Amino acid sequence: MMSAKVTLEVVSGPIEKKVFTFDRHDTFLFGRSDDCHARIETDRRVSRHHFLLEANPPDVRIRDLGSRNGTYVNGVKYGGRPEVRGQRPEVGDRRPDLRPLTSDLCAFVDLKHGDTITVGYTTIRVTVEAPHRQTIMEAHGCDRCGKDVASQLQQQRSGKYLCQACQNELLSDSGGLRHLILEAGREIRNAAVPSIAGYEIGEEIGKGGMGAVYKGVRRSNGRTVAIKVMLAKIAVDEKARRMFLREIDITRQLEHQYIVSLLDSGAAGSAFYFIMDYCGGGSLDRLMKRHGNKLPLNVAMPLMLQCLDGLEYAHQAKIIHRDLKPQNILLDNCDGRLTARITDFGLSKSFETAGLSGMTATGSFGGTYYFMPREQIVNFKFFRPVSDLWSMAATFYSVLTGCFALDFPRGRDPVEVVLGEQPVPLLRRDATISPAVAAVIDRALVPAVEDRYQSAAELKQALRQALGRSVS
Repeated sequence: MMSAKVTLEVVSGPIEKKVFTFDRHDTFLFGRSDDCHARIETDRRVSRHHFLLEANPPDVRIRDLGSRNGTYVNGVKYGGRPEVRGQRPEVGDRRPDLRPLTSDLCAFVDLKHGDTITVGYTTIRVTVEAPHRQTIMEAHGCDRCGKDVASQLQQQRSGKYLCQACQNELLSDSGGLRHLILEAGREIRNAAVPSIAGYEIGEEIGKGGMGAVYKGVRRSNGRTVAIKVMLAKIAVDEKARRMFLREIDITRQLEHQYIVSLLDSGAAGSAFYFIMDYCGGGSLDRLMKRHGNKLPLNVAMPLMLQCLDGLEYAHQAKIIHRDLKPQNILLDNCDGRLTARITDFGLSKSFETAGLSGMTATGSFGGTYYFMPREQIVNFKFFRPVSDLWSMAATFYSVLTGCFALDFPRGRDPVEVVLGEQPVPLLRRDATISPAVAAVIDRALVPAVEDRYQSAAELKQALRQALGRSVS
């Protein structure tokens, strides 16, 4: 069967006749900057980073990045800022006070076959090829309420899908997701207690934009576990389901004291569940909140080194995380000593590889942008271990200072910040932190990939040496 494909053809402008093709989840950056996939040097109506297009074939979305002149789709303007007479374009690109403080700040639109994108002299035609030629109404409505979902799914897809209203209802109802995945249970001994293949699901212990986490018990031995449920953002066909479960099954090989083990996984409709080790100490971000939003070096450093131990092990197994942040570092309390354990290893990457995550670069997943290296947007498909290190260093930075490594001013599109801004030197946030430790973290956060530490082992060694200098 033919795979879905998105093609961009430049039909006019300085790079006329160029063609860009996407057959899997990827991004496309347009602007004057030399890191853009389509670089327009001669047209001053184009901003440094003008728009970001994300293709998750057959879906495709465009997001204006706070450009000076906006992005036109079929002649309709999206984004843009008021022009100040006599101001050079690149100055407007940098001034946060010129950004509109409205929901239009992150102006995006879902594209369809035949649409045109126009910026300055450049016009791009969008072609979408999809394997399923039936309409959404002929394929499926919402798997829960039966509502027509044609307005929510822009392209032709078949498979199980929950409409946005049902997703919101399930995420807001602490028991909703539990009952959704009842159908995945092969045996229900007590109908009043939701069950998944030998597990009982208890109280909700966490929630995010993609799903929720519950405390559970394995019936066979009474072991306490964590059960994570994620909702796909697109219609889920059998091919995508098998691809994701095959991808995530690879991560079961990760057995390390500083990594949360994946014990089991499965799917029910558009929901996916994961049985994991339960960590009773909560998450690192919650520990930070209990200590005034940051941790002293003597508390943070053992946890940081443990995380790097776990990361080194995973990278040696050729598995990357792609979504490291304080919320994904859990804590165990062993004999009164806190131990860090990285969770959700490979979940984000595998969800994106199977196309189930929807639009992650042009969407709005608030917390993730704060710990995202710029290459995760520019080189979306080629995320490498060194990029995990940037996210881990950004996490360490936040743990020690209570601030993000980049400034995200009100009124700035966070994607634009990630693409265009430099990290703030750590000592500028907190001058009391060890200069040697600060220097190591600052180096791990430099934008140029080749100038950073290249492995978790290298970063770990540098931190240990910096700690030694601090003590002496």
